[in-house]
Amino acid sequence: MSHTHGNFGSILKVIYNTLGVPYVNQYDQTASLLQDFFTDKPDYSPYTVVLPDKRIVDPQKVMNPYGKPFDWSNIQTGPKTGETKMDDPAEQRAEHYRRQQN
Repeated sequence: MSHTHGNFGSILKVIYNTLGVPYVNQYDQTASLLQDFFTDKPDYSPYTVVLPDKRIVDPQKVMNPYGKPFDWSNIQTGPKTGETKMDDPAEQRAEHYRRQQN
């Protein structure tokens, strides 16, 4: 949880600072820093996924305009033994090229 007001300019400021590029305009320069979202030591400990309350947002209804179902059970169970790990760059690259061919 952050107690800093953030907006799109704040996200851009984080990107600019991370990449070491100058700010584009006064809004980027004066945007709040989102430094309380980050720590100097990453926490790699496992966590338990908590699915959204369907009274607030139904994930499948969010996907309906795209005409695609989303298998939320994969998120709950995580990768199976021997399966590609989530966010594996090689798998993401392969998926990118598969989608370009379609």
